[in-house]
Amino acid sequence: MLTAINKDGTWITLPEKIPANMIDNWRKSADYYCPCCKMELTIKAGSVRVPHFAHKNSSSCRASSEPESAYHLMGKRKLFQWFLSHGYQVDLEAYLPEIKKRTDILVRMGGNRYAIEFQCSVIPEVEFVERSRAYQSIGIKPIWILSAKSLKRKSFYEFSISRFQWLFVTGSFHHPFLWMYCPETDHLSVLKNLTPFTPRTVFAELTTASLKLLPPSRAVPQNCFRFPFLPVWRYKRNGWSLHRVKTARRCDPFFEALYLHHISPATLPIEVGVPVRGTLLIETASIEWQAWLYMDVFQEKRTGEKIYMADIIRIFRKRSKKGEIKFRSLPLLHEKTIEYPIDQYIMLLEQLGYLSKLEEGVFKVEKEFTIPFTSDQAQILEKDFYDKHKLMMEKGNIQYNQS
Repeated sequence: MLTAINKDGTWITLPEKIPANMIDNWRKSADYYCPCCKMELTIKAGSVRVPHFAHKNSSSCRASSEPESAYHLMGKRKLFQWFLSHGYQVDLEAYLPEIKKRTDILVRMGGNRYAIEFQCSVIPEVEFVERSRAYQSIGIKPIWILSAKSLKRKSFYEFSISRFQWLFVTGSFHHPFLWMYCPETDHLSVLKNLTPFTPRTVFAELTTASLKLLPPSRAVPQNCFRFPFLPVWRYKRNGWSLHRVKTARRCDPFFEALYLHHISPATLPIEVGVPVRGTLLIETASIEWQAWLYMDVFQEKRTGEKIYMADIIRIFRKRSKKGEIKFRSLPLLHEKTIEYPIDQYIMLLEQLGYLSKLEEGVFKVEKEFTIPFTSDQAQILEKDFYDKHKLMMEKGNIQYNQS
């Protein structure tokens, strides 16, 4: 930690660098105590170590349960200085006695208080949720910022995000994003327009700016009203169709179901595995959860027949209880029901002309899904489908899903 209190309650913040001949003077000039547990602290510094306080003896203090790297110490100091340089009321390592928590940075902006947490190590999900809810319980909004060096980029638009990193997604279901920061380059990054393809693979846009050029008031990314990932989404879907079976587990219920329905991954209907808003709620790959809907609902329906939303939801929930469709934990976003991505998919099928709405919750089949007989035919149908609907999928689909 970078802050401590002395015997008279005065707060002490260590400078970024302490000359070697001054370290002993700092140590001898006063006794230092932890603001959280009030136990005695010592100063640690050296040619490699960043100057910081540490408990003299082993302690169960929450402040010392998570070791801090030099990268983390440097990061929260620079973020603190960033807010301070723009005139905000800000505290470094503020202790909040109401909830017995110490936040990396506490800043006041526009009449609101924000707890800034620069997270460089993995912590249990339950701890992440507990800390976030504790801040919210006293009217403080948590802002979690990931270490930028933990981001794994596969291509220009494709990234790998772990289950832990998904916890940090903030913004809204229409405009989800991730904060990241690198103290070594002093750059703040935003991974925005997050569109998951599988549990870990996500398409997104990465924007980066130097803190020297970016005021905190302009750090929140602008809303995105376009979907620029359609070409890479199509490429990824085609690859999944041709190669996913090679990595399937034996007795995988999904592939067993495909077999029983006389479907191969390469000949799934083109209407299965399309991007829709809200799909980040579902951890299961889009092509798989939409395939379950196709097998359970659409495959046996013929033109003119009715489809009831209540039946779709019931069947979807049943698959979820069996563990065949899994959901993603997104504690920083306002809650949405599991029906949300299903609603978006059904509405998209309506806009594409496959369904028409008769009344609330009741639809009529206007056009059946197209079943390719071979992988070559699937490629032709895929091209025709996206040639016809490309503009709507890239623009109209985004506007359509704003409700």
